Amino acid sequence: MFRIFVQRNPLAVTGWCLARRTFLSDAYQCRDAWNARLATPILEKVNLDTLYYDLEQRFQQKSKISAIDIDIYANKLLDEAHIDEIADLLYKFRLTEETSSTLDSTHHALVRNYLDHKCYGQLVDVLNNRIGYGVFLDDYSANLALDQLIKAKEFRYAARIATLLALQEDFTNPITKALSLYGCYRYARAPDAEHFEDLAPVEQEVGTVEAPKKKKKDEIKVRVKFLRNEFFDDHFDLKDSQLLLGKTFAELGRSYGGASNAVGLNCELLGHTLYKKYEQGLVYAKANAGKEVNEEVLAMIRAVLEKEQNKDDEKYAAYCDAIDKSSFTINKESFEKQLLGLVQKSVAENESLQIEAQRKTYSDWCTLRQQRLDEELNRLQRAKRLKEIEQLTVDMEKEEQKLWFFENEDKIDLQIDSKRVFYPKRWFGKKKKPRTVDVDYVPPEVRQRNQA
Repeated sequence: MFRIFVQRNPLAVTGWCLARRTFLSDAYQCRDAWNARLATPILEKVNLDTLYYDLEQRFQQKSKISAIDIDIYANKLLDEAHIDEIADLLYKFRLTEETSSTLDSTHHALVRNYLDHKCYGQLVDVLNNRIGYGVFLDDYSANLALDQLIKAKEFRYAARIATLLALQEDFTNPITKALSLYGCYRYARAPDAEHFEDLAPVEQEVGTVEAPKKKKKDEIKVRVKFLRNEFFDDHFDLKDSQLLLGKTFAELGRSYGGASNAVGLNCELLGHTLYKKYEQGLVYAKANAGKEVNEEVLAMIRAVLEKEQNKDDEKYAAYCDAIDKSSFTINKESFEKQLLGLVQKSVAENESLQIEAQRKTYSDWCTLRQQRLDEELNRLQRAKRLKEIEQLTVDMEKEEQKLWFFENEDKIDLQIDSKRVFYPKRWFGKKKKPRTVDVDYVPPEVRQRNQA
């Protein structure tokens, strides 16, 4: 895809120039290599409705589904009618012991299907529920997702995916790193940036007015074996979009070289501010005084600090003073333009190599799928033969017993006796002696009555 940016030529009063392509091209999609899987003998003969019904029946009856069946269903999926079913199957499959055998092509097919049908919210929900679905983005699928979301101007989803990649602490791919940084910057720069939809909003105090107290309900106490100590790991436990965004900016800044690089310095300084690490930000700002900081980034930092208004915090106040009285060298060039330059450079240097590698990966996945299917069929055939042999052995033993019954009658009687279960006698305690009854006993009342 090509985007046209119209810019004034500074050398002439009239005249226009066209900017180069900024994002990934159509060739990066590798659609011909991806669609080649549908021509394989495995996927040609599959009926999605029949396969889904079969998988549901097997899961309800045996609670067991094979990984190759899930992979075939995910890769055969084409229309939007079955897109919710694959997520449901994957969630159920996650509960089985076979989940460790999940193929990489299964996750990739799920991500591509969500992107093709523009189900961005569902994709983010699946990626965020790592325990329930276990789906993680690889470099190629992350690039596809970020590129499509940025082109669609869905910067909120692009930034959310970038935060998930930051939690994995892996920005080794230059295209992924550049697109993540651009998506996060566009989302953070938006004045109406909202909280991520897939995360529960964090309660914030508004002003000093106390909320009306509600009546206390009856507390129900439940006895438990132990209580877990509260623990916040400051990583996977983060639920605030601003803190996640700040952590992502800090991680991206370090991956770009930190203070040794202009982009890395700006990102890390903005990350400390959004992440509310004022003490680290203060040390970082003092250590890099005099270095070049972009004017747009500095304005964003001041806007974030002004929005916080946490004057009681000494670290916050010291960090605000350091930013206001900073001795940074101000760079008035557009920071977004710098980021676009990074995207252009990373795409130009790495796109062709990644296209070739992904084409080979698609071919390898088709081969691996056929190999896993053959292994599964062989396993099922062996299990079926073993079951038939066991049943044949049982039938032969019964027939032999019928034919030689009279010759082995004594032996059969002994076997029957040996199978009898003799239970030990129960002891009900020491027996009591029966009470003796005196026949000549006369009650006192009767005697007094007779005397009277």
